[in-house]
Amino acid sequence: MTEVPKAFHPHPRSVHELLFAPGSRGVLIATSRDPDAKRTFIVTPPPGTYVDGPAGPVAIKIPVTVAAASAISRETRMLMALGEAKLGGLEPTVPRYLETLDSDGLPAVVTTVVKGAPMSVAYHRWMHTSRPQAVAMDFALAGGWLRHFQLATAGDRGRITWASEVADYVRTRWPGHPKLEAAQVRLAAADRRLKSHRIARTMVHGDYWFGNLLVDDGRISGVVDWEAGVRSGWPLRDLVRFALSYCLYLDRHTRPGHPVRGHRGLRRTGFGAGIRYGLLEAGWLPDLVRLYLRTGVDNLGLPSALWYPAALAGLGEIAATANDDEFAAHHLELLADLPYWPLADDLPGS
Repeated sequence: MTEVPKAFHPHPRSVHELLFAPGSRGVLIATSRDPDAKRTFIVTPPPGTYVDGPAGPVAIKIPVTVAAASAISRETRMLMALGEAKLGGLEPTVPRYLETLDSDGLPAVVTTVVKGAPMSVAYHRWMHTSRPQAVAMDFALAGGWLRHFQLATAGDRGRITWASEVADYVRTRWPGHPKLEAAQVRLAAADRRLKSHRIARTMVHGDYWFGNLLVDDGRISGVVDWEAGVRSGWPLRDLVRFALSYCLYLDRHTRPGHPVRGHRGLRRTGFGAGIRYGLLEAGWLPDLVRLYLRTGVDNLGLPSALWYPAALAGLGEIAATANDDEFAAHHLELLADLPYWPLADDLPGS
């Protein structure tokens, strides 16, 4: 019988073999109860497990449901596409696909680990979102990474049909909803303004919110969770998603009915108060939000006044695609209640 060398470690074929291999160590860093719930582990496998991979830890995302398995498969395809793209200096900020393992008949994806803490950690620290300098840095980091990513992945140009596509998805998901007609009218208004312009399609993350951005030493060190990504899509999606998500949780640590510290005019008065405030009201944060959106739109070669119709389309997209029905419905209702145009200087023809 041939003796197996002590340094030899058979390549894992399943999640169980990776997690429980002799010398393997792991820690659970994320889990959820969503319809597509997943568990994410950081695992340090035995040396030599991945000959062409990292010598240190790897990340493994394990599906809990069939819906989660579908999401992991989508993310796997996106990570493989990203691995083929020419991202230049951004390459280290994107997890690299290593392999797919079996998890009780469902696919689990193994990737490299990117360094950093989620931006959400700092966001939820006491008074962080009440400090103009801290918030400005968050927007600068998110906008800077996104600008470089869009430049690196820009492809063919096309007429912007995003709002029209979103309207179709919203109509399919929410037939009979009392706010559907008002929401559709706003999406139609957004479509009229956006469709007259052309833009280069790019790779799109699809869920570019601050919880998916990792920060280390004052820079974006990682962008994770690519399951909603597409190889060629509308870059406005990621631009808007960050701003909307950042505004949404401004009142998270404020008691209902009370003013939000650092933001005159903002109270916790129901779902979406922060979004309405960020898009429409006066104050240092709304000014920053609108500057971020205007700058991002301008960087894409579009008139900066298109920031608002893009924001309407972004709200509609969340209403159409969010996993949680209640969360999606709240965005539909918020969209339906917003004005067609925010300010006089953004009216058509201005």
